[in-house]
Amino acid sequence: MGIALLIALAFSGRRAYRRLRLRRALVALPGARADNAIVATGFDEIDEETRRRHCPCGGRYHVNGESTREDGGRRLRVVRLECRFCEQRIRLYFDISGLFH
Repeated sequence: MGIALLIALAFSGRRAYRRLRLRRALVALPGARADNAIVATGFDEIDEETRRRHCPCGGRYHVNGESTREDGGRRLRVVRLECRFCEQRIRLYFDISGLFH
């Protein structure tokens, strides 16, 4: 019984470690944070990028909403996405400052 418990804990710990590594990798992707926003030269680029993104589970994202905000003198477009399969939610940040100058 003790061995089975140790094996179950080992597998659980391994899964948790994988999830942590995945989250860290996702945060490092372009557009995952305001400080590494993707520079967009047109709104069609934003649509293309949101269609191109896939969830790590293999599902496709759908747009759950969009907004614009100012951040350090930059104008950012924030697109909220949700996975159709696992319902994980992410945000993509686009620097659209160049579109208005």
